[in-house]
Amino acid sequence: MATLGTMVLYTFDAAQASILGQRGGPTGNFRLAGIPDPTAGTTLPALVVHDYGSNVHDLKVFLRGGTQHLVQNVIAGTAGQQGRYSAVV
Repeated sequence: MATLGTMVLYTFDAAQASILGQRGGPTGNFRLAGIPDPTAGTTLPALVVHDYGSNVHDLKVFLRGGTQHLVQNVIAGTAGQQGRYSAVV
């Protein structure tokens, strides 16, 4: 069970990967040359920034190159499960 401020691992699903593919538009995130966007199945570290209870959290995912991506209403899952967080770091 993760609490506020806990580092976890988030695995992207196709929907979140697609949102990142739109960077530079309404997301406000920017691409860095030579660093590819995460794809479905990519696992990156994330910080728990809001706790809804019942293992549902908002996460700030740390992308390669120093940018961040907010993912809301993420449910705890098993390691590598797409669209879920796991493995409290």
